[in-house]
Amino acid sequence: MLDPIYQDAGIDMFYVGNNEEANQVAIQLAKDIGFANCYNFGGADKVALLEQFALSWINLAIMQGHGRNIAFKIIKR
Repeated sequence: MLDPIYQDAGIDMFYVGNNEEANQVAIQLAKDIGFANCYNFGGADKVALLEQFALSWINLAIMQGHGRNIAFKIIKR
């Protein structure tokens, strides 16, 4: 999160939250520091899903040895 720019492009941020005002603040903060897009996984009932997504990153980065300089980016056609 220190530098969300990879190969001249902002990576994506993912979040959950029930409070739309708080969500908008979080989105703005993420975009202010360089994240390209912010994707809402849903309300508080989706916290466990987002935690599993984070564990996917941890698995790739730490357990499989890809290092901490990896990130997720959604690509659309």
